[in-house]
Amino acid sequence: MREGLVINREEEGWWLVEAVVDETAKTLFEDLLNNETDVMMEVIISHENNDPATMVGRVRSTRPLENGFAILIDSKMAMKKEDVFNYILDSLIADGYTGDQLIEEFRNRKADNASWSQQMARSLYEQYREKGSPLSR
Repeated sequence: MREGLVINREEEGWWLVEAVVDETAKTLFEDLLNNETDVMMEVIISHENNDPATMVGRVRSTRPLENGFAILIDSKMAMKKEDVFNYILDSLIADGYTGDQLIEEFRNRKADNASWSQQMARSLYEQYREKGSPLSR
């Protein structure tokens, strides 16, 4: 992706992601559009120093540009920051941490938020494959 824009549509949690990609990605996104395939993505909202937000969406349209290709994707948040923290806590409890050790290890794991977000995104992807798309609900 060369550049993009993320817009909160303020309609029951829907977002619009616009991305400009190289012509080489055209076939991929046209296939996603034609097959109505869900795509999971990480986007940065508002500021480049923000943690990536994980979204699930479907390509709404594609459009050729002079130097690339524009894609519009209707999306919903797949997880929020608090979901990642809950995921970390659940993993700590499953690993047997309690008391002060739990607090200390939570702080350590929370510092590596990006890695935990990726793990949770993989887990969500598998859930969506098994149970269906959250966009259809």
